[in-house]
Amino acid sequence: MFGIKNGRQYREQTSQKISWGHWFAFFNIILSLAIGTRYAFIIDWPHTLFGRIYFFISILGHFSFIVFAFYLLLIFPLSFIIKNERTFRGITVIISSISLTLLLVDTETFSRFNLHLSSLVWNLLVNPDNGELSRDWQIFFAPMPFILLIQMLFSRWSWYKLRSLERQKWVRWVGIFFICAFISTHLIYAWADAFIYRPITMQKSNFPLSYPMTARTFLEKNGFLNKEQYEDKLAQEGRPDALLLDYPKQPLVFEEITDKPNILMITVSGLRYDAVVAEKMPKLYDFAQKSASFTNHYSSGNNNNAGLSGLFYGLNANYTDSLLNNRTASVFIEKLISENYGFGLFSATNFKSTIFRQALFQKQRLEKSQKSNQSAVENLAVFLSSTENKQPWFAYVDLDIAQKVREQELTSLEKEQAYYGQQLAQLDDLLGQIFVQLETQGLTDNTMVIITAEHGYTFQMPQDELTHYFARDEIQVPMIIRWSGLTSGEKTKLSSHIDLIPALMSSVFKVKNPTSDYSQGANLFDQKRTAEWVFASNHRWNVIITPDGTQYHIDKRGNYQKFDRTYQKISSGRPPLGLFLEAFNRDRSFLGK
Repeated sequence: MFGIKNGRQYREQTSQKISWGHWFAFFNIILSLAIGTRYAFIIDWPHTLFGRIYFFISILGHFSFIVFAFYLLLIFPLSFIIKNERTFRGITVIISSISLTLLLVDTETFSRFNLHLSSLVWNLLVNPDNGELSRDWQIFFAPMPFILLIQMLFSRWSWYKLRSLERQKWVRWVGIFFICAFISTHLIYAWADAFIYRPITMQKSNFPLSYPMTARTFLEKNGFLNKEQYEDKLAQEGRPDALLLDYPKQPLVFEEITDKPNILMITVSGLRYDAVVAEKMPKLYDFAQKSASFTNHYSSGNNNNAGLSGLFYGLNANYTDSLLNNRTASVFIEKLISENYGFGLFSATNFKSTIFRQALFQKQRLEKSQKSNQSAVENLAVFLSSTENKQPWFAYVDLDIAQKVREQELTSLEKEQAYYGQQLAQLDDLLGQIFVQLETQGLTDNTMVIITAEHGYTFQMPQDELTHYFARDEIQVPMIIRWSGLTSGEKTKLSSHIDLIPALMSSVFKVKNPTSDYSQGANLFDQKRTAEWVFASNHRWNVIITPDGTQYHIDKRGNYQKFDRTYQKISSGRPPLGLFLEAFNRDRSFLGK
């Protein structure tokens, strides 16, 4: 009889704790929503009514689900394990207070770094090497006693008012509303992702622990979505979660210039850093010996669009999708137009890279030509022959050997290397023709010639694996510049594609604005400048490259890997948190928020 009584008492106490836990979870949903509204002041606010409505639906659905899931996974089991109700409520209050404090801290980390809390970000916040930052973050732990007090007061009040609270019928409808909000959040996002409705898809990473549902595969199988059309739209307009840009940050102001040099820029997709040697490319090698040759130079990314983002915008490749989506003009191209430069644009791939037509040269007429390096160089020759001495001109030649080599589908390393060498020899002859014409027409003195590559080339590498591959053969590229205002010789300092635009804008066009108004790089022509690291990236990875070739890969969720100069993964006991902090701050410097 005594055992039956104890069993009944245990069930009643457990039932009471479970019922109280429901109300305590509801209270914490309200508190998390109050703190979570701060994300509305951090994110790129949607410009459409539907996008704004989705934000409110998603915040209600997301935080109600997270808090209730937290209750089910942790607090609910404790209802059965801890018999004493005061101990149970005390532990629950402490855990909830810590969680809400971490949510408050997450809002600030997202505001500063555009990242949510992770082990790496946490280490960065408490990094003792940066005392000032640590003191700043301690401020956000100050509300914890206040949060704890509120939790304790509600815990005590709701426990003694539990019987009257259990009689409330409206809470059931509130629960149904939260469930509907959660389901609607994922269904709406799945629709927006399938049809690339950006006012919604750009909110993908608004909240911590947010993984909205996508249904592209399901829609494709059932004929509701055309995969080819979808991928083509992505290529043209960028990924769905692209954010708004603040570029340039301020209107640019220039000094008046009288000496306007002609500018010839040649990019060769697939030109490796070790290709410019006398044995492989004698004409280009000879040209490089008489020019400024930057031999420790890296592209801003590992594909054409990523490299071009750095070259023409001075921005790392994280902004490529935003440039495509917002159809953002380059400050460099806009300056050329305002200075009445004549344009000659030639491509061996018919300007296949989407950034050309979508953003970079959207105001220019891009002529179609035969898809070959030779035809592009021949068209350049016609353009140079027709240029007038009175009007400065900008000529851009887009050449390619990477695509041509991969199209051969060569199965052995020896065959691929041999064919690549043949393409280098043909390319060298074509470049030699350009050099001769410049000298013949007397254009060498007042023409800046820039030769580089969007990215390098990796042998025997499947195309799908290249997306996340950042070894030296893929991102270290030549950068050769001949200009009367630049001393010739080998430059071994660490440099990047994003350093070119600051050099052109300040050294050629005399911009008065600080570089940080229009670029993430530094003046490539500044001999005194020494970079401690450079950036390469794509839609998933940020890659920090140090002068000795060491790489730190950091993804969008704060996870990181370390590679040595030979691209071998190595262990890292303690990440260089100061370096990461600087990289995070620079990475988000042009987000429009």
